[in-house]
Amino acid sequence: MTNIEKIKTIIVTNRGYITRKDMDDNNISSWFFTNFIRKNHLVKIDKGFYAEKSWLVDEYLVFQYKYPKYIFSYQCALYLHHLTDRIPFQIEVTGSANYRPMGNKKTNVKKHVEKNDLVYSLGITKSKTDFGYIVNVYDMEKTICDLIKHRKDIDSEIFIKALKLYNNSKLKNTHNLFKYAKIMKIEDKVFDIMEIVSNGN
Repeated sequence: MTNIEKIKTIIVTNRGYITRKDMDDNNISSWFFTNFIRKNHLVKIDKGFYAEKSWLVDEYLVFQYKYPKYIFSYQCALYLHHLTDRIPFQIEVTGSANYRPMGNKKTNVKKHVEKNDLVYSLGITKSKTDFGYIVNVYDMEKTICDLIKHRKDIDSEIFIKALKLYNNSKLKNTHNLFKYAKIMKIEDKVFDIMEIVSNGN
């Protein structure tokens, strides 16, 4: 397979986009890729990320490509897990304490810092975006624990609805919920709140 055929195959597989990482993984040189971009009129979406003109930009996918160690969390996680019907007005993620790829520059991204590496790594899973691409997100149980731990910072309507939807979900895993809660040292709080929610239903 020629390099041109490889690139075209990647774009088809990705449903319209290609990245510098794809080139590196396939041992295709930068000059060849740059020439292909120019000749085929690909659009630069972000640094190292290119797409066909017709490609619908998936902000979650592009963000994860740029910052792979950030995990979608809180309201973004709720949305990806269908535990809220509110579309997040900004990207919300969690990163470890030593991960600061953006430095101090101002962005429209709400970043949470988790100093405990074990808690940071809890419940990382995959989920589909609205465009059908796969991104890293905290699972429902870790998201619920985060909401309960930081209850005072969460909108009351979003908080209550998320808990009810989670409680009624056939995909919930209460074993993991309380396992995470114990590690995060909020076991009693989670138990009390979930008992109220269960009795309320």
